[in-house]
Amino acid sequence: MSLQLNVKEFSKIAGVSPRNLRYYDDIGLFKASGISENGYRYYTIDKVEEIHLINYFRHMGVSIKEIKKHMENRNMNEYETILQDQLKRVNEEMAELKLLEERIKKRIASIEYIRNLPPSGVITVQKLERRRILKLKKEMKEQQDWEFNLVNLQNDHKLPPSIFIGDVGFIVDMDIVDTRGPEEFSAAFLMADDPFYNHTRNMDWLEAGAWLTKYIRGDHHEAHKHYGSLTEYAKKKKLALGDFAVERTIIDHYISSDPNFYITEIQIPIVE
Repeated sequence: MSLQLNVKEFSKIAGVSPRNLRYYDDIGLFKASGISENGYRYYTIDKVEEIHLINYFRHMGVSIKEIKKHMENRNMNEYETILQDQLKRVNEEMAELKLLEERIKKRIASIEYIRNLPPSGVITVQKLERRRILKLKKEMKEQQDWEFNLVNLQNDHKLPPSIFIGDVGFIVDMDIVDTRGPEEFSAAFLMADDPFYNHTRNMDWLEAGAWLTKYIRGDHHEAHKHYGSLTEYAKKKKLALGDFAVERTIIDHYISSDPNFYITEIQIPIVE
């Protein structure tokens, strides 16, 4: 007669908790060898290899449904199919982790960018490379318009919510810069240098060239007050400005809980 082990004894040999052994038995994945005279499950030693196979599959992340299917119809083709399917899933997860790694590196780089910003209130001319953006051309009069349209943009392009942190910008129509409200914009955009945008349609660009730039301590309400100084500077330096400005809060409540540390960037293209 084969050695009979109770649930606790078999659990120690198999490396599976008694609770999971009972669960596997209940769902028909790994049945006990029998029921003892006192009404408790028991397992024979030959069941160890079977539970080791189940443990192996579970370690690889194979679903219980797939394991059960194989255990009920064990053959080489079924085994290979499980491994091929799992390899595909692992490769997909690795690709997603690689994208996540790139996003984290980008966030770290953006912190360095913030640390090296010119002093707030100083107007500079910056030479910038061409920048890819995802643009939503729609007039917005107040903050709830931004939020509504950005959610729609996220849903339309299946973007992760965290992509918005630090990457949202707005377009200001310079033709109405003197009469617009601080929350009024002609378009919104997302900086699209994140790898999640690689397969996103309708990309647009902020072209390379010289940009008149000013960093303001505060949010969009404070930035609204500084367009006059930028246009006056351009007039004094005989610079021709484009018909739009880019406004982006690069330090906000996502990064700092203190509004005194908020920084908003205004950039206006200089027409050569």
